[in-house]
Amino acid sequence: MRADRDWLQFDCALSYGLVEYLRTLDMLKQHGWSASRCIPHGGHQMSLNIAAGLGLGGNESYPDLFQPYGGFPDGVKVDNGFITMPELPGIGFEGKSDLFAEMQKLSA
Repeated sequence: MRADRDWLQFDCALSYGLVEYLRTLDMLKQHGWSASRCIPHGGHQMSLNIAAGLGLGGNESYPDLFQPYGGFPDGVKVDNGFITMPELPGIGFEGKSDLFAEMQKLSA
């Protein structure tokens, strides 16, 4: 594999969350890879927010699939293939009213 042109795609949720993803990024850095060559797999809010928070190379997203977990926070529009993440507290699902409502039901 070529660190200057290949892309790496790991699923944040299936690779044991943020802490293990950070360990993976550290190992990659030791082998000459930039975090900007990583594009998380998954199409869900966890990957989206990890990609934004860590400044990764992008994120695999399916705006109309995997609802209410997929897509983007409420009001976010795709512009020429890019989005701007809103400044919100929390871990990611708080910006999607339908997903937040689902999480509230689960915690009731």
